[in-house]
Amino acid sequence: MLVIASLAALLSAAGCGTATVQRPASGGPGTVTTAAPGASPAVASPATGASTAQPAATSTAVSSAAAQRTPACGAPASATLGAGVLTATQFVSATQGWTVGQDTILATTDGGTHWKTQLGGPLNLTSVDFINSQDGWAAGTARLLTTTDGGTVWTPLPEPCPVIRSVHFISPTVGYAVAGGSNWGSAADPEIPAAGGQFLTTFDGGRTWHPRPAPPNVQTVCFSDSRHGWIGANGQLYRTTDGGKQWTILTSSAGSLGTGQGATMNVECAGQLSAWALRAGPGAAMSQQPHVGYHASQSGATALFAERYFQTPGASPTAQSPGSYAGPFSALGPSSAVFIDSCVACGLGTVPWDLVTNSGATLTREGDVGDITSAEAAAFISPEVGWVAGSELTYKAPSTFRTQQRIVATTDGGRTWHLQYAGPWNRSS
Repeated sequence: MLVIASLAALLSAAGCGTATVQRPASGGPGTVTTAAPGASPAVASPATGASTAQPAATSTAVSSAAAQRTPACGAPASATLGAGVLTATQFVSATQGWTVGQDTILATTDGGTHWKTQLGGPLNLTSVDFINSQDGWAAGTARLLTTTDGGTVWTPLPEPCPVIRSVHFISPTVGYAVAGGSNWGSAADPEIPAAGGQFLTTFDGGRTWHPRPAPPNVQTVCFSDSRHGWIGANGQLYRTTDGGKQWTILTSSAGSLGTGQGATMNVECAGQLSAWALRAGPGAAMSQQPHVGYHASQSGATALFAERYFQTPGASPTAQSPGSYAGPFSALGPSSAVFIDSCVACGLGTVPWDLVTNSGATLTREGDVGDITSAEAAAFISPEVGWVAGSELTYKAPSTFRTQQRIVATTDGGRTWHLQYAGPWNRSS
């Protein structure tokens, strides 16, 4: 029987840690020199195959007071996530995965045929990171949680000030984080602060965190090993080969995006000292958002595609982006990745995606993700097998609509999509 921990009880052990994070040293083009580091179970419907959220009988509701940060820490400057929104998903195999969001941690052990709620309440989670089938972390604007048993029990971790926004671990003890900052970045990546984010590291599984100097306005971070890592900061991509003592900018600073203008750089490690990245913004107009996809290696970063309505500073690839607005992406490995966009002007249900292979040399348009109108998170384990979390929107009248959070999956490279999980409908007017 699945054990669901009482979040209200767990939160009493959590709180703001004693670490004080100093603002990173100023950075910019070239090399930055740094110091060494001192809800409820969902049951599959036989008719549709989709899981539907039901009230949890075994989880304990979290009071608004218990869910708040320690006042000294405060919460990052970002809006509360929409009701029930799903924000991040990760799979460690074809059968085992997790999806997190505003009020839930969902898990599956059968490839998504059934999704079960491991934790519920006002979690406000925006990222999830597992290094194997047992050891994982979930972070967001309200708390940082960890598990050592695949999510049967989630335990809150004490945090530094400012609070953790997202994490990336390379072992059960060694991990990296982005903390603090203001969030008005890409809607597809609510965990990314547009400005003010800081770089931290841990050597004890997230129980204590240590500030690390880095380029200003850190947005995302990942490491392949203890020496080779990547940072998205201020809309630019940086690489280190010495554990963060030095950071080298890889994307062009031509037409600088500036500080605090809303441009974000999201990066995912891909093994063998390579990574994939997506720069979004700043701004949007005429139902178009400037964004550029990148493949990075030790020799540099190559722009793969761009939204062609805007002239993107420092990047002029010939390939068109999958859609007009940036969405999530999923690194398959050093030579392939999946990028998913949206196209507001194309009409509801247009969620185009590209399969990128040959280290970015080949881009293949794969059609639209089915059964959703916008994508928030994606996890692919091969070009054929993947999961996308997002929302379905339908209009009941010109000014009235409703939304539903969903998880859809494909096992044939997107030729068909299957609805696996469906949350309650939320109405707006």
